[in-house]
Amino acid sequence: MVSMLSHEEKYLIGEVDSRDDLWRYNDRYSSEFLIKLRPFLHEFLKEVNEMFSMYVYTMGDRDYANSVLKLIDPEKVYFGERVITREDSPYEKTLDLVLVDECGVVIVDDTPQVWPDHKRNLLQITKYNYFRDRTRGDVEYSKSYAEEKRDESRNGGSLANVLKVLKEVHEGFFKDGVTKELNSDSKDVRLLLHDLCTRQCF
Repeated sequence: MVSMLSHEEKYLIGEVDSRDDLWRYNDRYSSEFLIKLRPFLHEFLKEVNEMFSMYVYTMGDRDYANSVLKLIDPEKVYFGERVITREDSPYEKTLDLVLVDECGVVIVDDTPQVWPDHKRNLLQITKYNYFRDRTRGDVEYSKSYAEEKRDESRNGGSLANVLKVLKEVHEGFFKDGVTKELNSDSKDVRLLLHDLCTRQCF
């Protein structure tokens, strides 16, 4: 929320209109937020879209999800209507709402605890702390990217590293061609994820 920006982050309010990675968002309760896109996001979406069918699954509400999607996928090229929000799944996330076989699903999420039944499908990405996280209540804290006036590495950051793993998973899953019957252990992304990275953070 804009009202929760630290003193050292408030300069961002004056930069919204001059940047293409920062936007204002007002929710239904008239609260004002800043939305900051993670570096490498557009490249990530473009490349992943060539390998996977992507879903948005958020614990945010549908208004918020649609507002963000207008920024990152205005033509609905990447996600189409494949959007699941807390109105559909208010307490935890589940692949029961994603109508595909679990052996072919890779989850990219920074909050593993919301996936109690599908941790084997999870490729955990680090949280993007561009703004200070005031919910932690730490006396000692590391400054946010915004406070330090820097950002996550574009080519060596979390999205770029996750993309490398997704490419390896895709290659391993289809190493014998897309027409082969999915009847072997090698056709389970959960085993591939375990072998590649044991679901470590990126």
